[in-house]
Amino acid sequence: MDQAWMMGINLPMISDGQADLVLSRIMQMAVVIQIVMLIVGVLICCFGLKLVRVLSVFAGLVIGSGIGTGAALGLGFSGTMIPVTILLCTVVMAVFCCGVRKLGIFFVVLLHTTGIAASLLLPGIKDITQAMIVLGVSVFAALLMAVFAVIKPELVVVIITGISGGLSVGTAAAALLGITGNIWVGYGISAAAAFIGIWIQFMMQSRKIGKNERVYAERMKGQVSRESEVEKARRILEEEDEETEKPKSSKADRKSSNDDNDDDDDDDDITIITMS
Repeated sequence: MDQAWMMGINLPMISDGQADLVLSRIMQMAVVIQIVMLIVGVLICCFGLKLVRVLSVFAGLVIGSGIGTGAALGLGFSGTMIPVTILLCTVVMAVFCCGVRKLGIFFVVLLHTTGIAASLLLPGIKDITQAMIVLGVSVFAALLMAVFAVIKPELVVVIITGISGGLSVGTAAAALLGITGNIWVGYGISAAAAFIGIWIQFMMQSRKIGKNERVYAERMKGQVSRESEVEKARRILEEEDEETEKPKSSKADRKSSNDDNDDDDDDDDITIITMS
């Protein structure tokens, strides 16, 4: 049980070989969890805004399970009604968060901001009263950020997911590198990852906005060109109408002039007859 004694763990009724095997499996699982945390942190840090629907579903699952647990305990359910209530609330909240974009963003920012504040403020606190105060402050700050996220969703989501993913990357990287003893190293890695992730997200968002503006400009250009073509066609039709009206008027003028000439001839005939 050398590894067990080194880690300060005493495993009763287990032989030395079995204890070493259990500890090695635990360490392997910890390494796998840290690698998964690193990958997920990079994805959230660099693509948080792109993955906001997926994050909304996970936020709905967490919030729904909490609401279901509270409802089951508050209403005094027992037996199979407890998991059924939790499952129902979880599914309903996940569907709502996925379907209603702003609702999903609200809960995403709420959970991630709470996690950020807790990660930065809780380490080193040993008093339960201070821990509760820190959690209360974290939840209050998270509520403010969540409300602001409904007003400015893209800006807040980019910043919060960048910081949250950066903290996950820094924590996992420090654990994998074996430098968890110095917390400032982990914070430094987290800050660098958050900065890079936020920059990448803003670059992608600016490209998306530029693309939408180009599409809108092309659409407006096409609309203006169609309007100009319609105006040209209308002018051509008006000119054709004027040209068709001119020959009619000239024919009418010629006819009236011919009638005048005939009248003059008749007058001349009358005059000649009278003089004879």
